[in-house]
Amino acid sequence: MPKENGKKSIGLTSVKGLKTLTAVVLVLLIIWLAYQVRFIFGPIESLVAAVGAPILIAGVFYYLLNPLVTKLETKLGWKRKHIVLVVIVLFLLIMVAAIAFLARIITVQVTELLIHWPTYLREGQNWIKETFEGQQYDQLRNILVTSNDQINRTAIAWVQAHMAASISGVGYFAARLSEVGVVLVSTPFILYYLLVGGAHLPEFIIDKLPPKVRSSTKNLLAELSEQIAKYIRGQLGVALSVMIMFAVGYTLIGLPSGILLAILAGVLNLIPYLGSFLAQIPVFAVAFVTGGVKMAVLAAIVLAIEQPLEGHVITPKILGDALDIHPVTVIVVLLASGQIFGLLGFILAVPGYAVLKVLVVHLYTWWRTNSKLFKEELDKELGETK
Repeated sequence: MPKENGKKSIGLTSVKGLKTLTAVVLVLLIIWLAYQVRFIFGPIESLVAAVGAPILIAGVFYYLLNPLVTKLETKLGWKRKHIVLVVIVLFLLIMVAAIAFLARIITVQVTELLIHWPTYLREGQNWIKETFEGQQYDQLRNILVTSNDQINRTAIAWVQAHMAASISGVGYFAARLSEVGVVLVSTPFILYYLLVGGAHLPEFIIDKLPPKVRSSTKNLLAELSEQIAKYIRGQLGVALSVMIMFAVGYTLIGLPSGILLAILAGVLNLIPYLGSFLAQIPVFAVAFVTGGVKMAVLAAIVLAIEQPLEGHVITPKILGDALDIHPVTVIVVLLASGQIFGLLGFILAVPGYAVLKVLVVHLYTWWRTNSKLFKEELDKELGETK
């Protein structure tokens, strides 16, 4: 009898292994077939490219404004569509005023930087020659002067290239401008309908599903929505805080184009971990060219004050552990998504991974509950619970 039981268990193990292997082969086969017929997805890609931007922007604003609309609806007792209309109009007015204010500041600071750039360059070269005038510093002086010249040539080449592209590519510029116009016009309408009927979308989806999966699907959609909402509100809050801290710090030390660099730092902060590092490259370049080592040291002091405040006070307070993703995983996901999808991949990598993680966890839980492969383990856990 023991031998028969042993043979039976080996047979069951072989069957389970064969089923798992078959499932893996089928998944790989589906992926291979999808790659072979990838030309079919061309129209879908074009459609997503056309409507993706306004839907994405409207979705971000939906998660920002939906709590306010819900709260006003509860307190005022108005119809939701009227509250949504008022909120969107006020929000657009605030956005237009903020963009106009920032555009004026950015224009002034960029103009001043371009006008004074030759002076900054000469002062930087003179400082290098005066500070390292001894023969023992010949090699270091040459490296610093060459680096200073390289920064200047790179900046001039970048400006010339973009000026040439703007002049010669009038048609391309007009096409891009029309795309921006379509986004600006369509986004408020999409946002309006999302705020009015977005809360009923999960119910609409759930009602079309079989009764057995409605409860799990409802939980899944709720968790996905919560993850996305936490990330969007948290990241935008942290980015705004970083922008304000750097703007105050750079203004106090007198860094030229400090407001512009602070805005850039806030935008790049939307990229976790890597964004803070990338934002400091133009800061120290401008600081060194415009004020030498002294200004670079002052910029470093501002960074040394900002980083602990951001890392230990602002980020935990606003964002917390909303996504519960390991830092190494975040960096790997960022690098992979950035390589594949570019700048948009950097921005959407972490929330996209969070959504995928929730889907995979729910799918695995469903498979584990319904598969016979885990029946003995589940029975054991159920017995321990009782």
